Formats: sequence, C-alpha cells, structure tokens
Amino acid sequence: MKSNRPWVIAFWFYFGILMSIVISAYLKILPVKNANIPFYDTIGHFVLIGLAAFFSHLAMNKRHFLFLNISLPLAPILVTIVTVIEEFLQNLSPHRTFDLVDLTANFCGIILFTYLAERINTNKSTKKQP
Repeated sequence: MKSNRPWVIAFWFYFGILMSIVISAYLKILPVKNANIPFYDTIGHFVLIGLAAFFSHLAMNKRHFLFLNISLPLAPILVTIVTVIEEFLQNLSPHRTFDLVDLTANFCGIILFTYLAERINTNKSTKKQP
C-alpha cells in the first residue's frame, strides 16, 4: 500500500490557506479587484482551485470511481462540486458576485492540475528489477 501521508499533510495545510483566503474575500479584507495586476482574480481562481484539486487528488491516492463506465477522479470531482456551490453562494454576499469567467477558470485549473497530479509517481520504491 502506498503511503500518502505527506500529501495528506500538504492538503490540510493548503486547505487552511485556501479557507483563510475565501473567508477574507467574504469579509472584504481581501480586495476583489486590483487595477495594477490585470485578471489577477481569474488567475487566482485558476491556481488556487487547481492546487486544491492537485493536493486533494494526491491525498486520496488518486482514487477514481466509475460513472457510466467512465473512470472519474474522486477528489477533483468533489472540488468541482464545492467550487460550483461556493460560486453560486456568492450571490448571497454583498461583497462577492457570481462570475462565469471565475467558474471557467476554476474548471480549467481543476483539469490541468488533476492532469499534473496524475503524472506524479507516488510509488516509494526506487529499486530496479533485474
């Protein structure tokens, strides 16, 4: 069995950072728009949510499930569901707005970072077989 403890620790550390960013945005501590850096909000969605998919996928040992005979990665699907819910909840906040561009950036980040996580070799053994 593969040990994924370092990835689990990395996921929970990153989850704490991500939650502090989300809470800061809802409390208007974090600026929503910045004129100095164009598209920083969209880039932030891409990278932050993509990294959430990356770390969660590795923390769950790249677990997949079958849906209509298609193997889907479990953790990135969960990140996608939470992301969609959170984006729609922004309609209830006076400081946040729903944005399809942000949602698209989230999806693109999830896809790219899941692909990168799939490419990481998590096997511990480095012995070569004769």
